Amino acid sequence: MRTTIAIYRQLGQYLDAVDAEATENGHGPIDTSIDQDFRSGVYVGVGMCNIVLSMMPGKLATLVELFGYKGDRRLGLELLMKAGGWVDGEDEPRISAGGFSVSFTFRFILGYFLLTK
Repeated sequence: MRTTIAIYRQLGQYLDAVDAEATENGHGPIDTSIDQDFRSGVYVGVGMCNIVLSMMPGKLATLVELFGYKGDRRLGLELLMKAGGWVDGEDEPRISAGGFSVSFTFRFILGYFLLTK
C-alpha cells in the first residue's frame, strides 16, 4: 500500500509539472503529449488513495498520519471527476472533456455517493 501511494503521488506530481510547463509555454492548460489513458489512470489512482485515506476511522487516521499519509476527500473526488469527464453543474459526464475519455471512473463516484448517503 505504501509503495502504491508513493508511486501515484509521484506520477501526480509529474503530471502537475508537465501541465505547468505547457501552460507557461502557451500550449494550453494540459500537456497534450501525455497519453489520456495514462493521465486518467493517474487521476483515478491518486483520487482513490485520497478517498480511502480520508475515510479511515479517527484513531487509525492519526496513526497513518504519523507516517506521512493523509487523505483529502474533496481532492480525491475532484480527481475522479476529472478523470471521468464530469464537470460541476452538469448531470452527465462529457464524452471527451479536456482530452479525457469517459471511463469506468464514474462508477467510483457513483459508488462513493451511494455509500455515504
